[in-house]
Amino acid sequence: MGAISSVVERCPDKTEVEGPIPSSPTMAKVKVLIEGYTNADARVSSGQEKTCPTISLVVDKDIVMVVDPGALDNQKILVDALAKEGLTVEDITHVCVTHSHIDHYRNVGMFPKAKVLEYFGLWTGGHVEDWQENFTDDIQILKTPGHDYTCITLFVKQDDDGVVAICGDVFWKEGGPEFDPYASDHKKLQHSRELVLKMSQWIIPGHAGMHKTENGNKVSRSKMKPNVKIASLGNCKKCHRPFKKVTDRCTCQDWLCYHCCECEIDCKVCNCKVRRKNYENHY
Repeated sequence: MGAISSVVERCPDKTEVEGPIPSSPTMAKVKVLIEGYTNADARVSSGQEKTCPTISLVVDKDIVMVVDPGALDNQKILVDALAKEGLTVEDITHVCVTHSHIDHYRNVGMFPKAKVLEYFGLWTGGHVEDWQENFTDDIQILKTPGHDYTCITLFVKQDDDGVVAICGDVFWKEGGPEFDPYASDHKKLQHSRELVLKMSQWIIPGHAGMHKTENGNKVSRSKMKPNVKIASLGNCKKCHRPFKKVTDRCTCQDWLCYHCCECEIDCKVCNCKVRRKNYENHY
């Protein structure tokens, strides 16, 4: 791979406007700042690994978030990419780390005013608090383990483009790699991949450019509605509640809803018991 460019990279069939992201009073916006790459799935054992994550920008009302600030040959590459959007490191309010591999978070300290969002919580300086699955009206966070148990994915709703999944290394590139040599649990990774594909029209993988999913190809962008339903999701096999959205299912036992989950309270995959407790406390 050659040196990475500081120019904003774009998916060929995704229409974007040059210059800063336009403000929107209703929905979030997503843009790839730097398109990543890796040779980790192709290099010979004696070769040198070269890698850079895809670095994204999410803007949602007063949130200006950089996702996976990564490892770069020079931090100026990211500074220049932000400048093209009319931003400086001081303007970034949040940094999201999709998982705890250093190639995705090495530059997190570039942003002195930013809160840090990662698997274990939302950090403000040395203080940490739990993040909420519905982070905003347009940003949903789900745990997507397999590549690493600390993996999270952002699902961002946009006006005309449907849902964009920023999934870190759940996928390194479109559809792959077929075999992830670094995966901590291949079964959980497969489940996470299926979840990401079901819930999104677009995917930003860990080390390549944004691409459409099958859902994105099936749904006309001109007729897209923010909460478009792709298909009937069925019912819980125990209580028969209808699944109104994919996340109503237990991640571990997808024939059950999170109310009927049979996992232990400390399950690091589905988190259903905590969700059920929050539901009961709310209602």
